[in-house]
Amino acid sequence: MAANLYYVTSGPAQTPGLPALLLIHPLGSSHVFWDECIAVWSKRFRCVAMDLRGAGQSPIPDRNWKVDEQVRDVLSVREDAGLRDVVVVGCAIGSMIAAPYAAADAAVVRGLVLSNTTTELGEASRARHEGRLAMVREKGMAALLPQVIDMAFDGLPKDERYTRYMERFRSNNPQGYGALALGMVGTNNTDILKKLDIPTLVTVGAHDILLPPDLSRSVHGLVKNSEFALVEPGAHFMPYQAPEQFAALVSDFIDRRVKL
Repeated sequence: MAANLYYVTSGPAQTPGLPALLLIHPLGSSHVFWDECIAVWSKRFRCVAMDLRGAGQSPIPDRNWKVDEQVRDVLSVREDAGLRDVVVVGCAIGSMIAAPYAAADAAVVRGLVLSNTTTELGEASRARHEGRLAMVREKGMAALLPQVIDMAFDGLPKDERYTRYMERFRSNNPQGYGALALGMVGTNNTDILKKLDIPTLVTVGAHDILLPPDLSRSVHGLVKNSEFALVEPGAHFMPYQAPEQFAALVSDFIDRRVKL
């Protein structure tokens, strides 16, 4: 394991001419967020899905973990897994780590997919997360349910997929959740996004009310070599909520745009 970080690998060994996929989950989730997409991608691509520090089976930090530290963690996983010619895929907060990681590891990153993204997380985000964490300290992760999941699944049915996500969210370590949430507050990727010059897919679920589609459109406008896709159905966790459609979208993007 890279710096004790947990990750899982799937699919065939990486072969010349095909990139590997490096997957970065959103806040409140873990590597299992990608399971259904990996079921599609791993038929062709080597896939590595990691648990960010503070999430899943990775270590829980004793302080807020900043974006540059998350980027170093992703780099260590990529190196430990022996990946080359990488397409990095991130959702929500994961996308805000994926963009600076792509800039930092430019020698091997051949493509970038940013799902449900934004340029920055400002003070409004700090106030929201601090309010949530005060409730968690008092009553545990269950204090945020079902409201947090309802917002992330806005406009979508409360079906088995919704219930499964809620139960996974309930199992989060409160300290780890807080370290990731507050550590990302103040992140501003505007300058990094302007300088990126790799094939990039920016995509968002049509029902995302937490990071509405116009925020992803703004990111698309900054990244010179990017394309944009609005997905229906889908909300804040589009790769999880519409996995077959998302997996196909990414596969098509790689086939068209990623040249090794």
